[in-house]
Amino acid sequence: MLEDDPTDAALIQELLEADSNACEVIRAQTRAEFLSGLEDPAIDLILADYKLPSFDGVSALKLAQNVRPGLPFIFVSGTLGEEVAIEALKIGATDYVLKSRLSRLVPSVKRALREAGDRARRKRAEEALRRSEIYLAEAQALSHTGSFGWEILSGEIYWSDETYRIFEIEPTTKPTVEMALDRTHPDDRPYLRQIIERVALERSSFSAEHRLRMPNGSVKHVRVVARRAASEDPERVLFIGAVTDITERKRAEETLREQADLLNLTHDAIFVCDMDGIVRSWNRGAEALYGWTAAEVEGRLVSELLKTVSPMPLDHAIAELLHTGRWEGELVRSRKDGTQVAVASRWSLQRDTRGTPVAALETNNDITEYKRAEQQRERLRQLEGDLARINRVSMMGELAASLAHEIKQPIAGIATDAMAVLRWLRREPPEIEEACQSASRITNGTDRAVHIVDRNRALYSRETTQRESIDLNEIIHEMVILLRDTARRHSISIRSELDPAIPATNADRVQLQQVLMNLMLNGIEAMKEESGELSVTSTQMENGELLVAVSDSGIGLPKADPERIFEAFFTTKPDGTGMGLSISRRIIESHGGRLWASTNAGRGATFQFTLPMKP
Repeated sequence: MLEDDPTDAALIQELLEADSNACEVIRAQTRAEFLSGLEDPAIDLILADYKLPSFDGVSALKLAQNVRPGLPFIFVSGTLGEEVAIEALKIGATDYVLKSRLSRLVPSVKRALREAGDRARRKRAEEALRRSEIYLAEAQALSHTGSFGWEILSGEIYWSDETYRIFEIEPTTKPTVEMALDRTHPDDRPYLRQIIERVALERSSFSAEHRLRMPNGSVKHVRVVARRAASEDPERVLFIGAVTDITERKRAEETLREQADLLNLTHDAIFVCDMDGIVRSWNRGAEALYGWTAAEVEGRLVSELLKTVSPMPLDHAIAELLHTGRWEGELVRSRKDGTQVAVASRWSLQRDTRGTPVAALETNNDITEYKRAEQQRERLRQLEGDLARINRVSMMGELAASLAHEIKQPIAGIATDAMAVLRWLRREPPEIEEACQSASRITNGTDRAVHIVDRNRALYSRETTQRESIDLNEIIHEMVILLRDTARRHSISIRSELDPAIPATNADRVQLQQVLMNLMLNGIEAMKEESGELSVTSTQMENGELLVAVSDSGIGLPKADPERIFEAFFTTKPDGTGMGLSISRRIIESHGGRLWASTNAGRGATFQFTLPMKP
């Protein structure tokens, strides 16, 4: 309130509040106070006297128009003449009220506030409409989608700017049905005219894809969709629709179809899906793998057809495809008959000239049999591992006597040496040197006993030992000692001829012990009905490999296909497992060597294996 008389100001405020108006009044008298009040955003209305001692209402009106345009400004004065009042209204004042007729003030204030609110709402609506129009125009330009309206009865057509751009027609041209038909490719005009006539008659929603022939002879592909807009007037038939330029998508699809036609020459299952997952192309390899023909699947969702099961969420695979342009992995999918097939799948993202993803080309190869064989091989490996352990454990009954004998020998020696130590120490004077020698033999005997126990435990342990530098002759010597009593019980002698010059090799000690034990026990088993000799030799071949041979004079190899003795589960023994030789060959081959058997000239068989020398 621009007013220098506090009495008039109080009267005006009382008058407004008497009509149930809650008022917060800021009173100003000078230009500075008035400008300060205008900075308050909560100000809704200005009431101003026409004349003040150092300021006037017209100057205040002009300031308000500059600082707060649109803010209601009402003159409340006792000296305002009619001509001055009219001039003030021309300048932009909202109203004027004479102090002698203040009864007009409340209606004037209410009207001013109401009109100001209406103006603010209209301004917000106009700004929102402008923003919407800008956003819509930008969205249409980005998506190459224009909009249109079509009044069926009047024939009036309305196009957006993007629709004009798609049809390459000046925006000043009034669009008509015939103009759209003239721009349509001649081969597609009958089809489009038929749709227009049907819509005019049935007044139902429609969609269509057709070509446009441009003035320069080029061709565009467009997709048109429209539906009838709701209207309170039953006589008004208005269709709202969209027209999208799909030329790039059509070109990409055509390229993919050409690629798919070429890929019909391969046996791979190849198909193309658009970004909505709809099958657009399906080659003969896909027909053979999944059982559906191309005619049955094109236009359908691939997810509904193949019911894919993936070890990872498919959303992750799609995200990788969009990010890198490629994805590959293993999937399980359903055929037409409901059976499942495991496939190695490779996806490739296809983009148009603008870089927009338009489709995915997918190549599938049937790996069902491979996966089944892999599972069988894994089961067989597990079974062989279990049988190998069983085989080692089953040998322990035969080895127990030899083990007891071997342990008794160092223990007996330890006891003898211990008694000797006591005798040497009890002499007067004590024989210290002889006692020390006996004590040293006790230590060696203890180490030997511990070594025998540890070696036997390793033979049937599940633990996998690390490869180390191995003296092959030492391993052979250990096995000869370990199996000597077993051989003697069957009147069999063991002879070893070991080349002392052979170099060391890198190997798993326990596994080599297992191989030698299998070969030597097989030889003993072959001769147990008759006495004989088991021979074990070692030498270095000309090519540098180490050669070990185990020869017996037993029953020999099977005459029919002797190589079968190395097959898993094949055995000539009534109580055999058929795993010993199979496992032994696998162990030797894993060390880079070779294991084979041959029939002796006279009687029996010889088993030989090679190992590479230590690098």
